[in-house]
Amino acid sequence: MYQIEKLPDNAFKNVSDLWQMRTVVKEPDLTEIPVFTVPVLLNLFNQSPCVTWILDVHTQKFNFISTNTFDYFGYQSVNYVMKGQSFHEETKHPDDLQNTKKLLREILQVLAVIPTANRANYSFSFDYRIIKPNGEAVRILEHNSVLQQDSEGNITHLLGVCNDITQWKRNETQLASLSSVTDKQYFLFTSDKTKSTNPKTILSKRELEIVKLISQGHSSKYIADKLFISFHTVNTHRQKIIEKTNTKNTGGLVQFAVCNGLI
Repeated sequence: MYQIEKLPDNAFKNVSDLWQMRTVVKEPDLTEIPVFTVPVLLNLFNQSPCVTWILDVHTQKFNFISTNTFDYFGYQSVNYVMKGQSFHEETKHPDDLQNTKKLLREILQVLAVIPTANRANYSFSFDYRIIKPNGEAVRILEHNSVLQQDSEGNITHLLGVCNDITQWKRNETQLASLSSVTDKQYFLFTSDKTKSTNPKTILSKRELEIVKLISQGHSSKYIADKLFISFHTVNTHRQKIIEKTNTKNTGGLVQFAVCNGLI
């Protein structure tokens, strides 16, 4: 069993500071968005198989968090509402804290140089373990989308979705990704080196298309017909993708795709 180690208040300050590129301009109250006024949507979020939140990146407080945190994290949602992101950091596995910090820093540094008009098109994911009160460790995949920016283009709010991937991922190497469907960009980060890699040196646009189709359960013949390429070309791509992602088979490749937000 692991004990939750309380972090100093400024433990993640240098990471959150990366959000503050310029003075944050006050924007309309997010409580005005439909999720807070439509009971059906609230029930959907609270009963869904994932934890959903809206995070104010300036205050590190949750404007909204679904009430099902106990089911997946082992802690009541009131803890997150009262203490904000700092409480969530306290529940993480002590061996994952530094790597998570490094991965997030790498992601934010890349986001900082992306044109402000394009930032809303980007989303990022990373995984880590949470220690429940009973000592059980569960691996979480956290996916964040840009929900709102201020008038200067700074990201002010994130929409976060957390899934339990304990049964999907068996190794302890933490991964993170940053991607944009609009810009056709994909960056991969690993906890071993925490260096970003451009999609041109990991997976090409064609390879990403094939990964998505493989993950959907389609055969090489179907993929060949869908993309108007030969059966042999598809299998060649499959082999190269497996080599690039350091996976052993199709099952491992699908797991890689899920953990890195490729599908």
